[in-house]
Amino acid sequence: SYDHISTNKKNVVKKLIIKFYQDLLTDSDKSLLKLIFSKNPSQSDLNTFLKSWSIDTAGQGKPILLAYFMKDHPYLTFPKSEEPRLQGLLRFSRFKNLDIISHFSKIGRALNNNNIPLILVKGAAFKFLRQDLPREMYDTDLLVSPENFYKALDVAESLGYTYQYERKEYIHSADLYYKGNMNIPACDIHQFIEMGTNKERLLTPFLFKRGIKSKAFGVNAIIPCFEDMLFITLVNLAKNLRKNESRAGIFYAVYDCKFLVENKKDFDWKIIQDNAKLTNTEVQVGFAVLFLKEVASNVIPSTLIDNLLFDKDISKYCTLVMYKRFFLLNLRNKSHEISINKVLHNPMLLGKYLSIKPKYLFFKLIRNSPFLINIFNYFHK
Repeated sequence: SYDHISTNKKNVVKKLIIKFYQDLLTDSDKSLLKLIFSKNPSQSDLNTFLKSWSIDTAGQGKPILLAYFMKDHPYLTFPKSEEPRLQGLLRFSRFKNLDIISHFSKIGRALNNNNIPLILVKGAAFKFLRQDLPREMYDTDLLVSPENFYKALDVAESLGYTYQYERKEYIHSADLYYKGNMNIPACDIHQFIEMGTNKERLLTPFLFKRGIKSKAFGVNAIIPCFEDMLFITLVNLAKNLRKNESRAGIFYAVYDCKFLVENKKDFDWKIIQDNAKLTNTEVQVGFAVLFLKEVASNVIPSTLIDNLLFDKDISKYCTLVMYKRFFLLNLRNKSHEISINKVLHNPMLLGKYLSIKPKYLFFKLIRNSPFLINIFNYFHK
């Protein structure tokens, strides 16, 4: 998969992929993914997996993936100790989904009435495509064109929803809460999908153009084509890996990619490539693809990697990610644990504070300099 990359840069890429794979996935996680992605799983495969797996210790987001697997393979028999609990998890998650989606339906119909076109994206779009399978959703995400963004917020406000951002800020999205209650997340309205490149706005017209008009949860909405959904999923996966935002989200991303690729005849991989070039996310998408290849080798075709990864960029990206994710993030966490207020209340902490805070501030300053980070890496091999 890395034959077109020079040897030194190949080592940088492979090192980071393996680092993520080892740090993020336990042996139990790897066994779960192996089972989910097996071509024709047998009863023996399931029995072997369940001998070393427990729903109580699996962690967030993982039991529901096994519940998906159970629904996808009705010919397999689950033990009485596990099947009722997995079925119960599906019912509970389905109930939670209804509550979250009710907010989208309310807001979406109001946007329809105000002639504001919208695209349903991310988890809610997958939920629409597979309505028999509940998801662990915090809120729903919808996308409107930039000229309709603040109009959409006005509509939501008229319904009793509030958001946190000032209008003078040029933001990619606004998180809506019902009647100001931060414990009731409702919907995230986007004017573009944030990718950190300042070119992501260029994608929005294509999402509208290629999307499919649908009736989603009582709302006239556009569902992105499968290729655009996969592209957004890959970009979010790269962001998730880089920022360590959600381990459960990684599992969903892998499962979602599998669903999209397997359920679209004549999948147009050129759309993925064109989107990556348009939004300047070739390296991010390529890195996400390589991670998927490590986790589940049969999901993404090897030819896609050759067209997405570029010799001049991939090692630079991986070097920055390795530094930020595995060094700077840990240092930041230590720095945040010891604040100046804690020192004022306990002067004995001053020595620890002075040994951590200046160090973190310095290494934070060089976080976007590959040259300085390479020097750092040379002395910290």
